[in-house]
Amino acid sequence: MSSWRQRVESRIVSAVQQRLGVELVKDLGKVDDQDVQAIARLYRILDRKPVYAAALNHIVSAVEQHYAGPSLKPLTGCLVSSLLHETGRAFQARGFAEEARECDRLAAAVAPGGPDQVILHLLSAISSQQELYLLTPLTVDAVLRALLHETSRSGRRIRRAGILVGVAYAAHTTANIERLGDAVEALSHVATTSGAAALATYYRSRHLIATGDMEAGLAAETQFRHQAAAITARDKDYKQVDLIRSTFRNTSSAMARADAAVRAEDYVQAAQWYERSAEELPAGPMRAAMCVLAEAARVTGDLLPSVDAVRAALSRLRAGDAFAARSTLDVEMVLTGILMRTVDLYEAADQTPGQTPQAEATLVAEVADLLGDVRGGAVVGHPKQRDAYRSDALADLTLLKLLSRTPQPVAPSAIAERLPDHHVVWVVFSGARVGEHVLTIVTLRPSGPYPLVRRISVSMADGRALAQCSDEESEDAPEEALLHVRSLVFADLDPAVSAPRILLVPDTATWSMPWSELAPPQASDVALTRSAGATLRSRPATRVDRPRVIGIFDEQGLQGSRQEAQALEELAEQGHIRFTRVHSLPELDNALANASYDLLTISVHGTADDGVEYRMLLPDKPSSPAALLHLALPPTVVLGCCWSAKSTDTPDTTAAALSCLAAGASQVIGGLWAIDDELAGELLTRTYDGHLRHGMPLAQAFRTAHLALPRDDRPAAAGLAFIGHP
Repeated sequence: MSSWRQRVESRIVSAVQQRLGVELVKDLGKVDDQDVQAIARLYRILDRKPVYAAALNHIVSAVEQHYAGPSLKPLTGCLVSSLLHETGRAFQARGFAEEARECDRLAAAVAPGGPDQVILHLLSAISSQQELYLLTPLTVDAVLRALLHETSRSGRRIRRAGILVGVAYAAHTTANIERLGDAVEALSHVATTSGAAALATYYRSRHLIATGDMEAGLAAETQFRHQAAAITARDKDYKQVDLIRSTFRNTSSAMARADAAVRAEDYVQAAQWYERSAEELPAGPMRAAMCVLAEAARVTGDLLPSVDAVRAALSRLRAGDAFAARSTLDVEMVLTGILMRTVDLYEAADQTPGQTPQAEATLVAEVADLLGDVRGGAVVGHPKQRDAYRSDALADLTLLKLLSRTPQPVAPSAIAERLPDHHVVWVVFSGARVGEHVLTIVTLRPSGPYPLVRRISVSMADGRALAQCSDEESEDAPEEALLHVRSLVFADLDPAVSAPRILLVPDTATWSMPWSELAPPQASDVALTRSAGATLRSRPATRVDRPRVIGIFDEQGLQGSRQEAQALEELAEQGHIRFTRVHSLPELDNALANASYDLLTISVHGTADDGVEYRMLLPDKPSSPAALLHLALPPTVVLGCCWSAKSTDTPDTTAAALSCLAAGASQVIGGLWAIDDELAGELLTRTYDGHLRHGMPLAQAFRTAHLALPRDDRPAAAGLAFIGHP
């Protein structure tokens, strides 16, 4: 451990024990780790710009729900207090003075001390006692986020530059790029010594390099060297500057050698040294990050020349639990690079006379599906954790942990065996810059010997059609745009199959498209899934005689909801179903606790948010999906709510529909965008008639109902989608 870090810790200990009497954090890894991570997730809401009052209210309600107990440990109390204070400041900036005062009152009750006391306690959590790289990234992030805020309102006896240097050091050593940028910006405003200014320059160089601006980063590094040479021992920050300067002379560490190899574009050496760095670290997020960087070097250096080389790369990623680094690095980007390299191998084999690209095509499908799992499919099909959803904060954290699982690739042969009558179509839209975008379509036919792969360079006409068929704008898409996209995506369906069943695996960019309209009209059913692996892990819904249906409806505000409820009442009166209507979340909770049901329908307004901020406006009060996830959900859930199945805005959140699948449902109908309630009511009424009266599988009944709508209504009705196991 460096001597300057030890001296910093010594000063912290002295201040804490002698002046403020704050209990030091001795072992951060055992201090309310789950609670601290949940707090970090709430901080992410404040980071969104703009942040709306509804989101701020969610933070306060989540804190009151999850942290209302009187026995909070000191570190947790400090973090909650800082979070509430910052939330209050955001309320104040938007003119909500009463809400701001309530936040300040709650903050004072949780941690009575002022910002100086909170700062010193938080500093002890990132002192040299703590092996930060062993901790979850969210735990470190919560401490750094609170320190940045508390420093901005600290008193005179706290030297802000010194604190921010500590924050930058912790952010840099734990690969927290976002927080490193925040610390650099704050430090540049309060650097009153030459040493502090030099440190700001150094950490700015690290941030630039981490965000991909290598040229500017190296220029800032050179500037730091010049600044450091002029700093004398009389400067308060001399020892910190000298320590960093010494690292440039010491290039023996694996990390330093990997960094040097990347600069020299020697990606063979870079990959080897990143792997050496991983070997020097214990299992944890930083080790996972090194594994990802090693494979990123191989992708960049074109070092995956064969199917065997790609499979070896995937094996290394799994062995290193690389997907645990998703909150630190863009794992999806690395996997996309591997996918593009695999398509290169497929195209080369396909163009070689006498060679059949079966191995290459199989690998392309496996990597495409693995990408889907990384985007969100990994949350589906795992045993439900007890009490995992008992609060909004814990529900969000549980889903995040599921997203960070390391999935196993699924072989196309296994997909074909489990879904023998389905066409599985993967859609991946990628590209670095405008003019370089490609659309990769992988199609697994029911009886084909291997998947078919097409990579299309997206032309201006292609791009225009894709844009017209995205999100809510697709309701006004011209017919030629729909036909154009249909020809791009579904060209490889088996023409010998008259009524194909289609399982679609779109990526994030193509998820919210009107797939009910884009699919060929002869398709008997169309289901969306984040990955075929997720579908295979989930339980299929089974047909039962006289299903038990339970529903909650907004019959006062939504005519379509009233129509849906009436249709279910009629089906019950005719003896086709047993129907229970509830009017509040507690009623729903009680009903599901005392009887088993086959279908749950929720027909209410939904908000445009995603993740834990999403709100279903139930008749008794607004509620997040977390309020439903702790229930014993039936196999089928129908969310007649706007945006309940949208593409999420960030890679570490899930839509309400996907959350229901993660909590044990098999199939969900949800809204991709803001849907017309009357049209949704009509579509769902027809779906219930086919499914509950005539016994059609839900996916087929949903498809039949859509095609039976008047032609002019169908584009808007495509905002509802079937998701999950068909």
